[in-house]
Amino acid sequence: MIRWQVVRLELRTAFVALAMLTLASLRSTSPVGAAESDSTFPVRVSANNRYLEDASGKSFLLQGDTAWSLMVQLTKEETEEYLENRRQKGFNAILVNLIEQFYADNPPKNKYGDEPFTTPGDFATANEKYFAHADWVIQKAKEKGILVVLNPCYTGFSPNFKTARDGWVQATLANGPEKCRDYGRYIGRRYKNQTNIIWQAGGDTTIPVGSDLEKNWLEILLGIREHAPDQLWSAHWLRHTTALDQPTFGPLMDIDNAYGLNRSYVQTLRAYNRTPPKPTFFNEGYYEDTALNSSRVGTPQQMRAQAYWALLSGATGHIFGSDHVWMFGGPRGTPGNLKPRLDWRAGMDRQPSREMFHVKKLFESRAWPNLVPDQDHTVVTKGYGTFGKDDRTPGGDYVTAARTTDGNLVMAYVPSTGTGTRTISVDMVKLGGPAVARWYNPTNGTYTPIAESPLANSGSRDFTTPGDNDTGTNDWLLVLETHGKEQ
Repeated sequence: MIRWQVVRLELRTAFVALAMLTLASLRSTSPVGAAESDSTFPVRVSANNRYLEDASGKSFLLQGDTAWSLMVQLTKEETEEYLENRRQKGFNAILVNLIEQFYADNPPKNKYGDEPFTTPGDFATANEKYFAHADWVIQKAKEKGILVVLNPCYTGFSPNFKTARDGWVQATLANGPEKCRDYGRYIGRRYKNQTNIIWQAGGDTTIPVGSDLEKNWLEILLGIREHAPDQLWSAHWLRHTTALDQPTFGPLMDIDNAYGLNRSYVQTLRAYNRTPPKPTFFNEGYYEDTALNSSRVGTPQQMRAQAYWALLSGATGHIFGSDHVWMFGGPRGTPGNLKPRLDWRAGMDRQPSREMFHVKKLFESRAWPNLVPDQDHTVVTKGYGTFGKDDRTPGGDYVTAARTTDGNLVMAYVPSTGTGTRTISVDMVKLGGPAVARWYNPTNGTYTPIAESPLANSGSRDFTTPGDNDTGTNDWLLVLETHGKEQ
């Protein structure tokens, strides 16, 4: 009897072990990031309208990558390769065109030869095969915990919309308001239940008020909103703008964003200072290795600066761009001014992409939504450099800083100006208690302790950067925490 009980016990133990093994196997074959994405999406606007939060109420630091041509330029296998690479580097959002007119090998066809419309340019003839592939891309991004900032009808780059040749301006005008509304309805019905989408209006053109383009593009937006009323909207106009600058579309925007050039703090602060506030992300700046007047801009230090400048100026996130990636080997440049193609696979692992991981790591481990930009220099009182212009010149020495209202955290980004040291002065009274002080190296995510830390929260104190950060540049972040600990 005892022996039989032992046998039953052993059988029961084996059965439980087998069940556990089967469950583990099922879990291991589940889509990567599926459990995470279930609690992440949809994102929503926080109660104070300052930042985004996920479906569980946790703050959502939008860290995006520009992937404009993703829908048309890659196969499914290549798409998964790209998304997984970005996920591992901390990216949780991508900026994508639903339909692509120019920047691809065979636009507007996708990699499988499917056009978005069975009659070219006719919005009333949506091609199921094309949009089924787009469905797959959006769903795969969701499985990996990636938000899709999706433009349903990119207008095209031009100060004068009538001359735009790389987008859908002419087709939008030719289709008229009724077809544009029906196209929007088609898209809205198709994606109303897809929770990892934020819509983006326009695209590199500020649509003139009262124009036919405004009327027709607005119909696309309203058509989508008929079926997907809860999905969030932002917009992408010409550079030196934010999403709220176009007065007809502005009231329909749930999220603002800054579209500038090198100095991301300029447009980000302008958006942050609006009343009433709306969450703002830095939409685009210079891309990695952007060519400007035969000189190279978009250096690694500049890409770091754009991210940190924006986040310490009140942004809820930023979108990184690389000329090596966003076209996925497609034609670079503009119609009539094309440049050599680039290897997108090699581009994904270049230095600037790798360093974006350290941006997210630094902020997500802290109360970043509570940071208030130090616009009046009451925290960093000296050595903060010159507030620059949102122009085409690269670089800049301006120090962006921010402080939580409880005084528990102060952060200041000192951008690269060479390889030497820089000194800034901080009013320590702004801290809520003695502070652990460290320098954060944005190139590798490591900390350098500051002597005599923790430091008293009294008087003014000078902080001198360590100099070269081991990459021949000298940008550093000062981190002061009243409850500091190794992150």
